[in-house]
Formats: sequence, structure tokens, C-alpha cells
Amino acid sequence: MIIVSIAREMGSFGDEIGQRVANLLQGPLLDKTFLEKRCCEFGADPKTLERYDEKKPGFFASFSADQDFYLHMLKAVLFQEALKSSCVILGRGGNFLLKPLPNCLRIRVIAPRDLRIARVAKHFNCSEEKAAKMVNQSDRDRAGFCQYHFNLDWRDDSEYHAVLNTEFLDIENAAALIKMLCERLITSDAEKAGETMLKNRIMAQEIAKKILFEKELSIQFLEVQCKEGKAILFGVTGSEVLCRQAKEAAQEVDDVKEVENRIQVIREQPFRRM
Repeated sequence: MIIVSIAREMGSFGDEIGQRVANLLQGPLLDKTFLEKRCCEFGADPKTLERYDEKKPGFFASFSADQDFYLHMLKAVLFQEALKSSCVILGRGGNFLLKPLPNCLRIRVIAPRDLRIARVAKHFNCSEEKAAKMVNQSDRDRAGFCQYHFNLDWRDDSEYHAVLNTEFLDIENAAALIKMLCERLITSDAEKAGETMLKNRIMAQEIAKKILFEKELSIQFLEVQCKEGKAILFGVTGSEVLCRQAKEAAQEVDDVKEVENRIQVIREQPFRRM
């Protein structure tokens, strides 16, 4: 399968290009509506999705466990859908989450700010002043989302295979160019390797789900790496019991053959009066 991840500026026609590419690839468009529906099937509250979707969490929201649940669901849905068939992912940090996959083409769609404002004003039938505020807010939200969750710069052109400027490209030509890049850059071997990597990532997400959300074990900074049925656990906890329980939980996940536990136990030092 071929995965195209599109990061786009508001008013750049990125959404329209994404839909056209999805049609060309004969796969689904993983946009806001699609992902919200799938995440709700995971038991997510729509209010939680709205609070965290493509924006930097507010001060208090950043301390909530909901943000961890949101990111876990986002990864789980993206990985599972990408394994099913060729698809196009709109935003949601897809270019960062799937960056290591050799079958993922990462595209950024841009346009000059004044042109984007004019397009937004026409689309929403509003003043250019209001459109400018919408564009500015969207740019801040999308940049903040990627910086907060992935510590990466959404505007960094070096993170993408190609950057398309729709001041000079219409929707049809931009989509055709992306399709051509897919054919030139993504080989059958890359698709096979990407499929294996996705399966490993799905297993890792299942293990994280089991430890954090089903068993509700207090493991900080949990990271799971999987390869050929072997899982490696990283993180920090406060007791040997929790460390052991995390390994036992991982062993309960289907197809896990071996678990290497590298979770560190760090006990708080007792307070001493000087």
C-alpha cells in the first residue's frame, strides 16, 4: 500500500488535493471527519477530540490524561487504516508519525498568505479581516500541535519529500504530481517493508493500550518497540511491582512472543531534615 501524508496551510487547497489524490490511489481520505468517527469507535469523547485535534493543548489541558489517550488513539487509527490499503492522511502529524516508513510520501501544500486569505474569505463568504484571523489561528494551531506532540517544526521544508505551492499549481496538476512521485519513489519492496513496520507499530500500540489504559499502570514516559514478535519496554516507574506488572500485561497481547523489560524503577528519596 502507498501512504501519502499531506500537511497543508489553510487556504492552500490542501484538503481538495488530498481528496483528489485519494481518488487516484483508490483509497480513503483520512481527514477530520473520518478520524473522528474511528476514534469515537475507540470510545473517545468528541469533546476530547475537539480539544486536542490539530492544536496545542491549553495550559490545564496539557496536564490531563486525555491528551495521552488522544495521541494513543490517533496513532492506533492511523496505523490500522494505513495497513488496510493505500490512503491519504490530512494533517494530524501524519508526516511525523509515519516518517520512518519507506512507503509514506510526505507532502506539504502552501500558498502565499494574501492568496490564502482571499481564498478563505471567498469560501466562507466573510471579510478579509476575518479570514486573516482564521488563517493566522490555523497556522498557530497546526504549528503548535506538531511542536507540542512531536517536538518538530511543521514549517520545516526538509521534513517533506516535496513542497507544492498552489499559487502556480491547480488541484488537478498538484494531485497528478503527487501520484507521479508515488510511482517514482515508492517501490514494491518499500511497500512490503512499510507493511512490516506498520504491523510492529500496531503491536506496540496494543501493548501501550494494555499497560496504560486497560491495566491503568502508572508507567511514566512509556515507549514500546516491537520487531518480529519481540517487545521492548522503556519508561520509568516507582516500584518493582509495577515494573513486573507492565511486563506481564505486555505478554497478554496477541502474537507477543518475548518481552524485554527496560523500564527503570526510580524511588523517591525520603525527605531529610538538616
